[in-house]
Amino acid sequence: MPDLAYWLEVHATRLQQGFRGEAAYPLPPLAFSPQERELFQLAERLAEALRPVEPRPVWVASLYERLMGEADRRRRIPAPSPMRSRWWLGVMVGTATLGVWAYRRLRAARP
Repeated sequence: MPDLAYWLEVHATRLQQGFRGEAAYPLPPLAFSPQERELFQLAERLAEALRPVEPRPVWVASLYERLMGEADRRRRIPAPSPMRSRWWLGVMVGTATLGVWAYRRLRAARP
């Protein structure tokens, strides 16, 4: 037999579907102990107190505009130019060449 957590989940689903009272129970209420029935009643009271809410349409439209503006801003960031990347390539090759030249000079100078 399923555990209490499963029955509470089924009960919560039935509450979301609009069932109330004994109709929301997954089994007849007498199938559960008094403590378990108290949990089901607490879940029903919570379902009544915590009604689903929807944001105002103005706020939704504002959020949409902000998100789309941010997406546009990110698309407009220019990619690095190929000349700049070639410049860095030249710097790296030049530094490596200088390092090899210095290494050879030092090695040749040692007896």
